[in-house]
Formats: sequence, structure tokens, C-alpha cells
Amino acid sequence: MSRTFWSHSKMKLHRLNLFNRIVIKSLGIFFLVLFALRRGGNAPPSVSTISFHSVRDDGPTETSSASEQIGVKNKIILYWNTFYNQTDMTFGFGRQPFIDAGCRVTNCIATNDRSLFNQSDGVIIHAGDYAERDLPTHRLPHQRFIMLLFETLPGGHDLPFFSRPHFYNWTMTHRRDSDIYLSKSYGALRRRRNYEPIHQLPPKLKSGESLPKPRDLFTRTYPQLANRTKLMAWFNSHCPTHSQREDYVNKLAEFIPVDVYGKCGALQCLPYNDPRCDTRVLVNYRFYLAAENSLCPDYVTEKFYRALMNNVVPVVFGGADYSQYAPPNSYVNVADFQSPKQLAEYLMLLAKNDALYSKYFDWKKDYEVIRKPLNGWCDLCEKLNDPTEQSKSYESLAKWWYDEAPCLAGSSYIKSVSY
Repeated sequence: MSRTFWSHSKMKLHRLNLFNRIVIKSLGIFFLVLFALRRGGNAPPSVSTISFHSVRDDGPTETSSASEQIGVKNKIILYWNTFYNQTDMTFGFGRQPFIDAGCRVTNCIATNDRSLFNQSDGVIIHAGDYAERDLPTHRLPHQRFIMLLFETLPGGHDLPFFSRPHFYNWTMTHRRDSDIYLSKSYGALRRRRNYEPIHQLPPKLKSGESLPKPRDLFTRTYPQLANRTKLMAWFNSHCPTHSQREDYVNKLAEFIPVDVYGKCGALQCLPYNDPRCDTRVLVNYRFYLAAENSLCPDYVTEKFYRALMNNVVPVVFGGADYSQYAPPNSYVNVADFQSPKQLAEYLMLLAKNDALYSKYFDWKKDYEVIRKPLNGWCDLCEKLNDPTEQSKSYESLAKWWYDEAPCLAGSSYIKSVSY
């Protein structure tokens, strides 16, 4: 009897010890995983924090358990600072912006939660909100520090932002030689989805189409232009400028009327930057002066796309090769004329001839304006996922930004123009 009792007791004790070992091992694994998650999310030392939207797949909803939602296959993009006080860099938080943009790769998650610094793959630092005392103190081997900039900053060669050797790995700007080319802040043109390439001129008529009558071709009218009774408008509240555009306009105004709206002119459309100014004011003009504040490579701002969107012919004054941005006969380029007087004569010719003027809108059949193109964000996500992407850093960001593609001083151009 006692032998049986001790046998059962030993079996129970063995089962209890086995159970205890399983529980202890499970707890050990649990705490090990928890420690790894918390260790991966520690912020770098001496780094201040800012209010943030934590990482979520469904957009910018705040949560206190962001790190628990991040899978090992995700690529985290950390907004280190703001884009002119906009915490989401005007793109958004989480994974959803990449999905909404139609990116081919959508496993990237955008956040400004600095506690995720060590887990982040890309760290975006905007030059416009740069603070020397508030920068990451170290970079992990897998990370890329990305310089974001949409302004030209002429004369800024020696700014602290550009003076850190090998600090930045990639550039993300409006310039097409950037590691990530992004024109979101300004605009772009793209082929219409229903565009049909023509392989032979003239194309065969489609079913139901009829040949144009010669009489109609010689008596064509343009009623849509009836209200455009004024010649040129210019919206400008930034003067003087590095490009000295104001000097060129003053000379141009000696030959044709130029209506200047804003702080640099005598006319107003209030409130400032109100989109309704386009429908109230621009609809009365034939031309809109899209003059940039600096003559720098690839610097084509919203001024250009504003005119295209509102059926006004843009007269461009900038340092970009505009033939790379828009099709022929969609704009008039100041650089194509030897003097303001010569430009004025050409604009008057177009203004007095509706047939010639209307040809500057033929591009609309094949192209459309995109106000905020997002393809650069898609490219960023793809680059972060590309295992063949080579490591790199900029020994001198100033050399790349200023020396390899220098801007043209407005004073140099103005002196070269014949008056």
C-alpha cells in the first residue's frame, strides 16, 4: 500500500516539476521578446522629443503602442523635424499614404515618433526647419539620413546645414539629380490616361467622325477668349529677389501693361493666396508671369502650374530647362528673347491673334496637370527596400548643391539683356 502511495507521489512531483519548467521557460521567452522590443525602440541620447502621430497602418491616428504594430518586414521612415510646422511633411503618417499614392511597394510606414529612431530605416531632415543643436547624435549601419529641400537657398553655401561632411546619405529635392526626385510641392504634367499615340499623320478618322469643312477652318471663332481682355498679370509679394525679376518686369512694363498684384504691386486680391483669385482675376488675362525668385537648375514652382491649370499662358522666367517640364507651345520663355521689348512684341502678336494664341492650349488634349505628384515618396520606399542599393554619403553637400549645378545671379542676366 505505501509503495503504491510513494509511486503515485513521485509521478505527481515529476509532472509538477515539468509544468514548472514549462511555465518558467515561457515567461523567460516572453520577457526576452519584450526586452528586445523596448531595446530596439530606445531614442538616441540627448535627443528631444516632439508631439507625434505614432505608426499605424490606417493613417495618422495616435496610439501609445506604436512599436507593437511594426513587423520585421516594414521600412520605417522617420520625420526628424517638420516641414514649415507641418508634422507630416505634407505627405501623411503610417502606411496608408503609400497605398493612396499607388506605390508599387507599400511596406513603408511614416512617423515622427523619435522613440523609433533605432528601428527607422530612413530619417528625413528638412532644411527649412533645421536646428544644429537638434540632430541625431549617431547613425546606425542600416540607416539613411535624407536631406529634404524644396528651396534654392542662394548664398547659403556656408550654412551649417551644408557643412557636415558625410552626414547625409541621400537627397530628396526638386532637382532631378537628387537621389529621390520629388516635385510634390509644386506640380507636374503627365499624359492623360486616355491618350492614344498617333503613329502616322494624319490619323484615320474614328467611326462617327466627319472631315472638317474648309469654310469652317477659315472662319473659326474663339468665344472662350472673349472675356480675356487684359494682357498680363503677376502675383508677387516677395521683393527684391536674387533673380532680380522685378527689374526685368519694370523694363517689360515700358512696352506692355503688366498688372502686379500683392505686396510688390499696386493691385490686391484679398485674402492673399486665396485660390478664388484664380477664378476672379486670372480669367481676365491672356498671360501670367511665372517668374521665379532665383535662376537655379530645375527650380519650377507652383507659379508655372497655376497658369497651366487656369488656361492662362505662362511667361516663364527661371533657371530650369522648361522643355523638360512641359510640351512645346505650352509656355513662353523669357530666355528665348534678346530683350524685354522683343518679348513684348511677341506677346502682343499672340494677344491680337486668337488662332495663334489658342495653339498654346493644344497640349491639353494629351496632358493634364498634377498639383501634388507623389511619385518621389514611392521611389523612396522602393530604394529603402532595394538590397542592391549601395552605401553612400555626401562628403560635401554644399559642393553638390551649389558648385556642381550653380545658379545664375539675376544681376548677371540683367546686364546681358539688351535694352
